Amino acid sequence: MALIITTARDSVQQLPRTVGGRDAAPAEWKAWSEEPGHDLIALDDGGAIGGLHVSLVGRSEAWLEMLRVLPDYRGRGVAAQLVREGEQIARTYGALTLRTAIPANDYAAIGVAERAGLRRVLQCVVLETALSSGPLHLPYDAPSASPSPAAAPEILRFAERTQTLEVWNDLVPLGWRFRRITVDLVRGLITDGRVCLAMQPDARAASKIVSAASQGIAMFNVHEGDAVFSLVDGTPSGMQAAFASAAEAARDHGADRMVIFTPDLHSLDPLDLRTWAPHPWCPEGLVVVEKRLAS
Repeated sequence: MALIITTARDSVQQLPRTVGGRDAAPAEWKAWSEEPGHDLIALDDGGAIGGLHVSLVGRSEAWLEMLRVLPDYRGRGVAAQLVREGEQIARTYGALTLRTAIPANDYAAIGVAERAGLRRVLQCVVLETALSSGPLHLPYDAPSASPSPAAAPEILRFAERTQTLEVWNDLVPLGWRFRRITVDLVRGLITDGRVCLAMQPDARAASKIVSAASQGIAMFNVHEGDAVFSLVDGTPSGMQAAFASAAEAARDHGADRMVIFTPDLHSLDPLDLRTWAPHPWCPEGLVVVEKRLAS
């Protein structure tokens, strides 16, 4: 086998997302992506036998995604070499942290990541359901609002105190990629209308939307009909109010399906998610692994 790893080019046909019955990425992966990236391809005698996507996330983070190898070439070190080349690209562009997300039941992919030095930092559950046109049937009574970008530092402090971000080590999913939560990230989400806050009943003025008055938070985005919830946390009534407001905003933007990331099923008990189903790409949950790169 004369293995060559190179940047994908138009003259070579890349492997599809599903290879040998294994989905290398969820169906919505490309639709939810917001960052630039590079495609690597593994060649044997000029034909594609493997592939990997390297995404540059923020100023110092990179993700390895869509790792796939033809069945006849598995177990020969192709995946490991693709990961090494992907890590080198991440270093070239200044990334200090390398991450990837793997279905919890994909033990082969987890093994490849661990042998490359990536270590587990969190696990989560991904659920989905239809977003109907009728009422949400949530018993919420806390007022909610979209905060001002100027409130980003206060909102960050509130978010960092939630149980979700404590379990997730201050990482928050944006699409299928988890990122370190920062003031700039929160400010950008607020500016884009992707944050809803639930407040104490006496916090009527926008100037009072601060961490001390907040009861719940929902971070979300809408991608081609999908309302993707990155964070829903707070008191039970605060979670219900923030989630309901975000869902209504998502519906106004054309969403007809909801997907939510959560540490575990019990974290969302106040939302009564009995009609939600596990996402088919990761029915047993999602594992995020990470490697710190030398500067």
